[in-house]
Amino acid sequence: MTGGPVPRGGDEAIFDLRIYVAVLRKAWWKILLVSLAGGVLTAVVTLQMPNIYTSATIITPAGDEGKQAPSLGGLATLGIFTGGPSKAEDLETLFNSKDLTVRVFRKYNPWPILLKDKIDPATGRVRSAWTDRLLGRGSETKPPGDWDAIRGVKDRMKVSANKKAGTLSLSFESPSAEGSAEMLKYFLEEGKSRLQEEALERAARNKKFIEEQIGRTVDALTRDRLYTLYGQEVEREMMARNREQFGFRIIDSPRVPDRKSRPMRSRTVAVTAALSFLAGCLFFAYRAGNRNLPPRRVDGNS
Repeated sequence: MTGGPVPRGGDEAIFDLRIYVAVLRKAWWKILLVSLAGGVLTAVVTLQMPNIYTSATIITPAGDEGKQAPSLGGLATLGIFTGGPSKAEDLETLFNSKDLTVRVFRKYNPWPILLKDKIDPATGRVRSAWTDRLLGRGSETKPPGDWDAIRGVKDRMKVSANKKAGTLSLSFESPSAEGSAEMLKYFLEEGKSRLQEEALERAARNKKFIEEQIGRTVDALTRDRLYTLYGQEVEREMMARNREQFGFRIIDSPRVPDRKSRPMRSRTVAVTAALSFLAGCLFFAYRAGNRNLPPRRVDGNS
C-alpha cells in the first residue's frame, strides 16, 4: 500500500506502510518491554499511594420550624429578623463555611483521621518528613492550626445542593473508612448545634425587644399584638430546643464504606501500559521513517 509522495529537500520519498509494519514486527519485543516497564513503574507508584475511602450522607431541611407566620410580619416592620424557612442552599452555605470547619476541629481534634500516621498523638505535632530531616528542618514542625484545617477539608469535603429535590448531599474522603464516616457525623452534629444556638439567640433577642416595646406601649390593641408576637417567639424558642427535629433531617446516615474510592490501581496500570505500547510503536515507526528517507541534497551555493 502506498500513499502520496512526501517531498524532502527537493527529493520525493514514497511512503510504504510495509516498511513500518516490518520494523514494528522486528522490534515487537522492545515495544512490549516499554509497555511492561510503564505498567510496572505505575504499579510501584500507585502502591505507594494510600487508599482513600469516601462516606456520604443526604439531609433535607426540617419541616416548618423556620417558616414565618403571617402575624409575624409585625416584627419585620419593627426591624426584627425572625428567621425564614431553612433551605438546601442555606444548609449548603453553612457546611461550606470556614467557621464550621474550625469549630469541628477545635472540638473533636480529628487530625489523626486526616493525617493518619503523619501526626504524633503524644505531642499533637506533625511528624517531619525525611526530606525535612535531611534539610535540618525537623525541629520546625508545629501543631496544625485553623488554616491547616480549612485547607485540609477543602479538598476532602464535597457539598452539593439539589434545589429541585430540596436536599443536600455531603461526602468526605480520608485514608480511614471509619474516619470518613466520623467526620461527616462531626459536621452534622456541629452544624445542628450552630443552627440551634443561632435560633435560641435570635429568639432571646426578639423577646427582649418585644418586652421593651410592651413597656413603652399604652395602646391596648398594640399591646395585644405584641403579646401575641411574644408568645410566638416563645414557641419558636421551644421548637429550637427540640434538637432532633430542628434544622435538618438526615435522609441517609453516614455509613462506613466497605470499598476504597481511589486509587484505581488496576485501571491506572492498564491505561499506562496501553499508552506506553502506543508510544513505543510511534517511536520505532518514526525512527524507521527517518532511516528510509533519502539523504538531503546540499546545494553548494547555499
